[in-house]
Amino acid sequence: MRLTELPRRAALQGVLAALLATTALVQVARPAAAQEARVALQTETSSIDPHYALVGANQTVAQHIFDALVGSDENLRPVPGLATFSNPEPDVWEFRIREDARFHDGSPVTAEDVRFSLERMPKVPNSPAPFIRLAGAVTAVEVVDERTVRLRSRGPDPSVVLNAMTAYIVSARVAANASTADFNSGRAAIGSGPWRFAEWQPGAQLRLTRNDSYWGPKPAFERATIRPVANDAARMAALLAGDADLIDAVPPGEVARLRARPEVGVTTSPSSRVIYIALDQDNDVSPFVTARDGRPLAQNPLKDARVRRALSLGINRAAIVERVISGASRATAQLAVQGQVGFDPALPAPEFDVAAARRLLSDAGYPEGFRITLHSPNNRYIEDDKTSQAVAQFWTRIGLDARVEVMPSNVFFTRAGKREFSAFLIGFGHTTGDSWLGLSQVLRTYDQARGLGGLNRGRYSSPDFDRVIDEARGVVDPSRRDAMLRQAQEIAFRRDVGILPLHVPDNVWAHRANLIYGGGLDENTLTQHLRPKP
Repeated sequence: MRLTELPRRAALQGVLAALLATTALVQVARPAAAQEARVALQTETSSIDPHYALVGANQTVAQHIFDALVGSDENLRPVPGLATFSNPEPDVWEFRIREDARFHDGSPVTAEDVRFSLERMPKVPNSPAPFIRLAGAVTAVEVVDERTVRLRSRGPDPSVVLNAMTAYIVSARVAANASTADFNSGRAAIGSGPWRFAEWQPGAQLRLTRNDSYWGPKPAFERATIRPVANDAARMAALLAGDADLIDAVPPGEVARLRARPEVGVTTSPSSRVIYIALDQDNDVSPFVTARDGRPLAQNPLKDARVRRALSLGINRAAIVERVISGASRATAQLAVQGQVGFDPALPAPEFDVAAARRLLSDAGYPEGFRITLHSPNNRYIEDDKTSQAVAQFWTRIGLDARVEVMPSNVFFTRAGKREFSAFLIGFGHTTGDSWLGLSQVLRTYDQARGLGGLNRGRYSSPDFDRVIDEARGVVDPSRRDAMLRQAQEIAFRRDVGILPLHVPDNVWAHRANLIYGGGLDENTLTQHLRPKP
């Protein structure tokens, strides 16, 4: 199968062509007075518990029901939200809760609720992506008065306020003895966010009602229903048939066709997410790497930087961006995204080089290649399964027997969290305008006690990288911090090839033309950002 002959795209285009040609089916416009927002999302949350997993689908739902300690602006910089913040001493961050902040049961949000939430976050059982990073940065949580909390860090540490942007606050009284199941049932799903929990039917729908007592801008709709629709064609069909008001993850190849329809609006934005391939560098025998005939190998080839570099050179990123993502992405060779502190314009995406990749494999002792399975979700990222198939096709050209296994995202992330894979396609979405958080979580040597490396599922480890990242943590001067983060990326990518960055996709939403959706760098689809046109 050639890269341009991807059957699922043909099937998608056939379904959509039928819909687009049948104008009787297109009843997108609803009366402006409709009081329910109907949203169809590619990926379903795995829990209503805001502390269960630090992954995008879960954070999307969390931001409907719960407030993070501080907010973020359009450039992912921290701004006052549930609380204002200050840095009165180099190792002290002070947060002052809004007087008008109330939980959905009417009780005020207090400093004790913040303390409880911060202490609960890293301790949720069975989390596939634990919230360990703020806990690792903070040495003490001090309740000053009913509305004031002070966090003490190990010296100057700007990451404290950055991590506060994903520190969701729950009611200490309600959640004191609550399990994740209690949040899922709604018993403990009492937040202070713009929407109240009504009902969750996993696999079917999440129903919300507007929080009319919310301290911030009120949602435009009285009710919201969020449905998981993993299939691209089905999600777009729901919009075109009038069964959804807003959808996310629009296939890039369908954007122009949707823009041509007057009853549909399209919102696009650059994203802060990097799609990459992680590689097992921990196990001496990797579970999905063997000789070409299936025999076990004496050692894990992915531990060898020459092999990792060969795998990187063996990927035609430009072709993936152009043919698989339809140009709605940018090839990359680093974890930082353009505009972030630490982004290095001198670190370009490597050119596709079959001959160089084959030489590296031979030099590493694998002149005949080996067998490797690339695992991937099939409903989490734009064209995730097609991207994995394309990577495997390119790897066959450098002499590997490359196979692909795809699965639903809830299964994928559970297995990835247990580190069951040898090579897997995954993404990291930056939540701040500073790349330190991403670098310290995806690439820093795993250290649970210090809240580092929580998303380093391949277990890349470099003392040189760790030293630079650890030193950069406390650097406040923007120029020096930027230089140090660039240095860390030079080590991780140009020298070590710790992971294989592929591309930075655009965010694309589609909605009814009489609505406006305020999408931005943050890919999370938030119903509170959907409003009728004035």
